[in-house]
This record gives sequence, structure tokens and C-alpha cells, in this order.
Amino acid sequence: MKMVGPLSYHHGDLRNSLVNVGIEMLNNKGVAGISLREIARSIGVGHNAPYRHFRNKQELLEAIAEDGFRRLKARNTRLELEFASDPEGQLFESAMHMIGVAAEQPNLFQLMFGGHIQAQKSGASLKQAADEAMQSLVGIIRNGQLKRVFIQGDPMTLALSAMSMIQGLAIMVSSGKLKVQSRMQVSSRAEHQTLLRGMVLQLFDVFLLGLKDSS
Repeated sequence: MKMVGPLSYHHGDLRNSLVNVGIEMLNNKGVAGISLREIARSIGVGHNAPYRHFRNKQELLEAIAEDGFRRLKARNTRLELEFASDPEGQLFESAMHMIGVAAEQPNLFQLMFGGHIQAQKSGASLKQAADEAMQSLVGIIRNGQLKRVFIQGDPMTLALSAMSMIQGLAIMVSSGKLKVQSRMQVSSRAEHQTLLRGMVLQLFDVFLLGLKDSS
């Protein structure tokens, strides 16, 4: 699950180019391997150009995390439309999006959720993006309550419970502690994703036993 692809630098879009190349560098080299000078060199601008948008590496990392949270919110918003009558489907696909990022872009996932950056202690823009991503999950829970699929109660509390499960699984995947098990050799990305979905679905069904409204 690629969240972004390589983008060439376009005049007037330097900030987005810096973020996108920064994501690629993060995925390939980790946080320690990110260099504003190297990013500038890779997109063909002067080594001082990135500092027009980011005072230091930390600000670039915050922008990368913010981009990830905005993509999570956008994904959840689309799911509310794609699975309008299926709140369980909305929640599962939201979980799979996060777990897919953890599996394929573990450095990005760890940046967003692993404690290197704490959104609530960072700049206002990152804090807002993280809050809106969480609220998009609350919206999925609230929709399920309205359809009497999920139990009643404080939607935020239930969303935090769901996020704890999803994030826990995703962290185990990104760290390599939870791996797809198969008797056959997995030879393609598509096969790996199918097996990952099956594994997560089994665990998700157990979680839903406590969330579903049985009345």
C-alpha cells in the first residue's frame, strides 16, 4: 500500500515535493537517514531551499506525519461513502489501511504512532490533522451506533478502544512481531496482502464480539 509515489519537483510546489521525497527517504533509510540537504539535491534545488518551508529536520518530520494523518482521514471519509450501510466494513477497511501502511511503510507508521513525534505536543497543524483523523474514526463508530450495529455509549470511548486494537496490531506488524503465517511460500505482494487481510479479519471478528449490539 503505497501512500505516495515519487514526484518530480514543480515550480511553486516545493513544500509538497520536499514532503513526498522525505517520505521516500524515510521509508528507505529511517528517521536517522533523512537529510534536508540530500532531499534538496535529489529534487534539484539549492541546499538552502528547504529552509524556506522547514526550519529544521524536525519540522519536516512533523509535515510527513501530518500528511499521513490527512490521508488516514481521507480514507475514512471515503469508507463512509463506499460502505454506507456496512459500519463493520467501514471499521475493518479503516483498520486494514493502517495495518497495510504498517506492513509496507513501517518507518512512516512508526513516525506517526511510535512516539518519535507526539502530535499533541507538536505544531497546531499536525495536532489538528491527528485530531481530525481520530474524529473520522469516531464518525464510523457513531454511524454504526445509529444503525444499531455497534453498542451504545460514548463514541469517543469506543473509538479509542477500536484504535487501541488497530494500532496494537499495526505496531506488531511494523515491528515484525506479528507475521503472516502460510504453509506455502508467499511469492507476491498481492498474496501477502490477501493473507494479511485474512489474519486481521480473524482477530477483528473477536474484537467485534464486544462492540456489536446484540439487543
